[in-house]
Amino acid sequence: MGRAKAPAWTSQEIAILHDVYPREGINGAADALPDRSWQAIFVMASKLGIRSQVVTDAPKPALAGADLEEAIQRREQEGWSFARIGAHFGVSESAACNAVLIALCPRKGFTPAQRDAKGRLTPEGLERLRTMLRKGMKAIDIQLRLGLSAGRIAEERRRYRKDLKARGKAPLPQPGGGEAYSGVKLTRAAKVEVEQLLLQGFGAKKVTERTGVSNTSVRRIRNRLIRRLRRKGETLPGCDRDGRRIGAAKASNHYIPAEAVKALRERILAREPVARAAADLGIGGSSAYKIRDALAAELRAQGKDLPPPVRLGNGKEARSRAASARWLPKGQIHRFRQLSIEHGHDTAKQMILDEIAAEKAARAARKPTFEEQLAAVREGKATITTKFQPSRRAPDGTLGGVATGMI
Repeated sequence: MGRAKAPAWTSQEIAILHDVYPREGINGAADALPDRSWQAIFVMASKLGIRSQVVTDAPKPALAGADLEEAIQRREQEGWSFARIGAHFGVSESAACNAVLIALCPRKGFTPAQRDAKGRLTPEGLERLRTMLRKGMKAIDIQLRLGLSAGRIAEERRRYRKDLKARGKAPLPQPGGGEAYSGVKLTRAAKVEVEQLLLQGFGAKKVTERTGVSNTSVRRIRNRLIRRLRRKGETLPGCDRDGRRIGAAKASNHYIPAEAVKALRERILAREPVARAAADLGIGGSSAYKIRDALAAELRAQGKDLPPPVRLGNGKEARSRAASARWLPKGQIHRFRQLSIEHGHDTAKQMILDEIAAEKAARAARKPTFEEQLAAVREGKATITTKFQPSRRAPDGTLGGVATGMI
C-alpha cells in the first residue's frame, strides 16, 4: 500500500508559519506545528518565499556510536550495500550512505570540508566543493573526500548551475564524465526503456548491456516495477510476485527451447546418461537434472519408475560417445540457446561447428606464436626438443677454415 497523502495546509497553519519561521527558524516552526514534518515545513516555507535569519545546527547523521562502527565494519569488511545497512539499522539507504561516508572521510586520509560552529559550510569549504563539481566528480566520491551528505552536494550543484547560467558561464560537466553509474540521474525515456525490456523477460545484466544503464540502477527500477505489478496482481515474466526467478522467459538466453527439453526427456527414457545427453543438446547440468527429476515425478504419479541409464564404462565406444557429446565450446551455452531460439537446434549446432572448423583452419594456416607453443607444451600436445637435429647435414669445412689453411 502506498504512503498516505498528507492533508492540505490550512490557512491557520500558514499564518503560524509566517509568524514563527522568520523569528525562530525551522526548529521553532516545527515546535509550533507538531503535525508537520521538518521537511514539509521547509518545503512550504520555500514555496511561500519565507526566509529566516536564524541559523540552525546542521542535521546529525542517522547513525552514531556503536551502530556507526558496526555499519562501517559491515561496509568495509563484509561488503554490505548501503541499502542492506539501512534495512539492518532501520534507516533509509541514503541516511546509511551519508553516515558511513562522512565517518570514513578522515579515516581514509581526506580533509573534511570546512564548517562553522553550527556545522554549516564555510566559504572555503563551499569553494572546495565547487572545485570538485567543476571537475565532474561523482557525488559519492565528493562525499568521501569532503564528508558531506548527498543532499548537500545535490543542492549546491543546483545552485551553482543556476549561478553559472545567470552569469552566462559554461555549464558544469556531467557527474562522472557522463558515464553510467548507480548515482547518475536517468531520463524518463531511459527508465521506460529499462522497464520495457524487463517486461519482455530480460534479466538485469542483459538490460544493462542493451541500454548502458548501470546494473544497480536497473535493479532499483526492477524492484519498483515489481511492487507496482504486485499491486495490480501481475508479475514479471518468469518470476513470482516477489520478483524471484522461477523460470527463464523466452526472450532470455537462459531459456531452454521446448524442443531441447523434449529431446532430453526422450533420451533419458531411452536410458542415455543425463550428463551426456545434456552436453550434446546444449543444456546445463543443473537444468538437465531438474528436467530428469520432473520426469521421474511424472512417472511415479502414473505408478511407473524411471528406467536407469545404460552406462558403457570406460571402453573405446564410451569415450567416443562422450567426446562427440562435448562438441559445444566452454562459455558458448547461452549463445547456443539464443541461436536455437532463432534458428532451431540443428541449424544452431551446425553454425557453431562451422565456426569451430573455420577457427581451426585459420590456426593451421599460420605459424603458432611462442605463447601458443608454450601452451601446447603445458597441455601435453607438444614436447621440447633437448638436442638440436639439423634438417640437412652441415659441411665438414667452412670458408673461414679453408682461408686460414692457405695463409
